[in-house]
Amino acid sequence: MATDQNDSVTVALPTPGAGPQMRMVAVSSIVASLTNPRKVFKQEPLQELADSIKASGVHQPILLRPLPAARVAETSRAARTSAPAWPFATTNKGEPIEYELVAGERRWRACQLADVGEIPAMIRDLTDAQTLEVQVIENLQREDVTPLEEAEGYEVLMRTSELNADQVGAKIGKSRSYVYARLKVLDLCSQAREALREGKIDFSRGLLLARIPDEKLQLEALKFCTATNWQGEAPSYRACAAHVQQNYMLKLGDARFKITDASLVPTAGSCRECSKRTGAHPELFEDVSGADVCTDPGCYREKEEAFAARQKADALEQGLTIIEGREAKALMPHSYSSRVEGYLRLDDKMDSPTDKPLRRLIGKAMEAAGVRPTLVANPHKAGELVAVLSPDQVAPLLAAAGHQELADGEQKKIESDARAEKEKAAAARKDAYESAWRWNVMLASWRSIQDKALQPTDEVLRAVVEHYVGLLNVDQCKALCKVLELGKVAPKEGVSQWAETAEPGAALMLLLAYRDSAYHAWAERYSQDRGLNKNNTLRQIASIAGVDVERVQRETKESQKQKVKAEAEREAAKAAAQKTASTPPPAAQASATRAKGKPTKAPAARGQAPAPKATAREASAAIAAGLAALEAEGRPPAAQADQAPPPAAAISPLMAWPFPKARVEKAPAAPSNEAQAVPDGQPAAGAAPGTGDGASSEAHDVAPTAQGDDALPVADAQAAAAPSGEDGADVGTQGAAATWAAGQLVRVKEGLKGPSGKVRKISGRVCLVERGGASLVLRWGPRRDEMAVDVSADDVEAYTADPIVGKRVRVMRAGLMEDRRKFLWRHGTVRACREDGWDINFHDPKGGLVQSKIFDTDELESIE
Repeated sequence: MATDQNDSVTVALPTPGAGPQMRMVAVSSIVASLTNPRKVFKQEPLQELADSIKASGVHQPILLRPLPAARVAETSRAARTSAPAWPFATTNKGEPIEYELVAGERRWRACQLADVGEIPAMIRDLTDAQTLEVQVIENLQREDVTPLEEAEGYEVLMRTSELNADQVGAKIGKSRSYVYARLKVLDLCSQAREALREGKIDFSRGLLLARIPDEKLQLEALKFCTATNWQGEAPSYRACAAHVQQNYMLKLGDARFKITDASLVPTAGSCRECSKRTGAHPELFEDVSGADVCTDPGCYREKEEAFAARQKADALEQGLTIIEGREAKALMPHSYSSRVEGYLRLDDKMDSPTDKPLRRLIGKAMEAAGVRPTLVANPHKAGELVAVLSPDQVAPLLAAAGHQELADGEQKKIESDARAEKEKAAAARKDAYESAWRWNVMLASWRSIQDKALQPTDEVLRAVVEHYVGLLNVDQCKALCKVLELGKVAPKEGVSQWAETAEPGAALMLLLAYRDSAYHAWAERYSQDRGLNKNNTLRQIASIAGVDVERVQRETKESQKQKVKAEAEREAAKAAAQKTASTPPPAAQASATRAKGKPTKAPAARGQAPAPKATAREASAAIAAGLAALEAEGRPPAAQADQAPPPAAAISPLMAWPFPKARVEKAPAAPSNEAQAVPDGQPAAGAAPGTGDGASSEAHDVAPTAQGDDALPVADAQAAAAPSGEDGADVGTQGAAATWAAGQLVRVKEGLKGPSGKVRKISGRVCLVERGGASLVLRWGPRRDEMAVDVSADDVEAYTADPIVGKRVRVMRAGLMEDRRKFLWRHGTVRACREDGWDINFHDPKGGLVQSKIFDTDELESIE
């Protein structure tokens, strides 16, 4: 469509003489107006309008007026020849200029781009004032007019037409407050205006800045409003408004000076009559509560300084003592309190025995006794003088003023304070003595140790062992109980008791080796190893114990290869069995469809004991042999009701540790149902799995895999701790249900349903286990409604975060230290991977400083 949607029809103004004329006018005979408020014409929309005009012409006329006499000289042929700049650059320099454009400049420019010779126009005789009014009003009715252009238009209209804000509002159909708000943004400094024009701040934020009368403070506020956080988001309007009110507005009700005193700063006058008070322009400060709020902090501070100077001069004239500088800092050490050490404030009821300030109680008594207060210059508030008296002066003054009970109470307080000071001094002396002699003993011992080259005794080594044991958490103690065969009850107490009786040298080496046996996958993944996975301490202790680390590595790798091979063979045998059993014989079909189509189950043989578990290779061979036998007999290899499931792989022996006892390997399972002889100490073939002593019962315990604060469920821990050749997946199939300890991170399985059949709200959530066992208590936030009870241990799975630099995480565990607990449940951004964990940045929601803290993967939830 040829008509520009942003141009509006201009209402004709009454003019004397002849009425308007409608005609086609040569485009080259028109010159642009110098007073058009619209300064920017975007090229792409202008070209689109030109293409439309070229296709179908102009459907809405532009508004012209005869060329004013004042512009004849500048629009002559000679002037146009020597001045190629717009508006003459696209005008035919050979044609005479007859008209000045009033409204519709986009259509006129588009006609020149489209090489259109004529354009429909309305020609009216308008004065300069009428022309400007038409242009301003027409421009303000555009849909895409910016607030700054709108404000500049109102200003031009008020200046040239001698209208006030109310009259402008009536002329354009806007309220008085709307016009005042638009005009206020003209008080922005040049940098703030450009930010508003470029869209870095919107009108609402621009108005907040415009209400600050000082240019320097405007720039400070502009910096806050345009700053972006780590997500590239600027502060919200509410945050900007709060920042401006807290930092650039002051309540006159809290002023120490009299706000009606015009003599403090003669150039500023009385605050009550000041135009910078919010009550002077209520339509601009509707968001500020109260009319007596100063928007000029500089003027406010100037009046405070003048008042303080006057007050100090009066005090010196009266002969009062003023404490300043370092002495005042010692008496008033804290900026958050105006309390004066060793003195009572006369004008603060917090130092009064009643709810009235002391001056109201003893003021007359002070005058009668000739007692003058001491003034302390507040080091935290420039110009503030605090009037004080010592407690010894206050007590007799209270009695003289007729407040004997208060005087007695004050005297008791003086005596109590004196006793407290004496006791405090005695306690300080005792603390200094107790610390000093211990320190001196340590220094003397160190000198002797150096001189005599002494070696630590067993008692010293045991103290070191007990120290390391005290650093272990419950999950680590469980793992050590497994290694040391200490049982499952009270693991921390069990390890502590073991440390008291074990050979201290061996115990210390075990603890050091255990703490250095962890593998940090994340460090290698992000090229941040820095020696974490070198395990130097573990290697040193292995060398002392005679363990060949490289041989263990080779055996472990070979065992893993065999495990993968055996798994592939089992999968191949399983696939072959399924393919052969896809078409059962008629007898099997009939048996499976008895009892109204429901399959029947044959009763299990009574007294039959489960076969011992075979190795992966033996299980694969047994399956293959069974398939061959079935094919030879002409029967499909379908599972029969009275057949036992194929035997699972037996648990491989754990590698022998230098200090605890080595575990004994299970006897391999026999491929037939016949009883096999087993070595001493092993369960018989008829024994139920998971019962008895030795390796069979220990297979369900927690293996020593969790390091630091890491914790895994039983099955996962057993799989992770499996030595060379042991299939971790087999551990989880031995019939033991997973158990979870308090402090672990878990993820609730997807699709978990409640008793009503509906999916529970915790489905898929990462939670912290607050209470372990078979029935868990889970928490995923600080509120009461962010907790779930009676969650089955089988409905959750182990969770470990996978932080990525630049992505968001959430702190799920923080320990007991206060500087870490303040980040619990908070979201942060991964800054970097450090040697001791992940460096997380936390942003203050109120715009404060960014804080960072180190957390490990078992303390975090990956958000993205």
